[in-house]
Amino acid sequence: MTDYEKIYQKNVNACCEPFIEFIDFFDQLEKTNLNVLVLGCGQGRDALFIALKGHGV
Repeated sequence: MTDYEKIYQKNVNACCEPFIEFIDFFDQLEKTNLNVLVLGCGQGRDALFIALKGHGV
């Protein structure tokens, strides 16, 4: 298991909260199970948030 996996198992927002723009957009989105490409995902905070909303990332 990698260090990132260990960190994220303890706290899903270990590397900061996802950007508010992503939160607002995906909270208002009525579609589910979309495939989303996250460019420049860095530490994955936005990608993880989107995946937890039920989308493929």
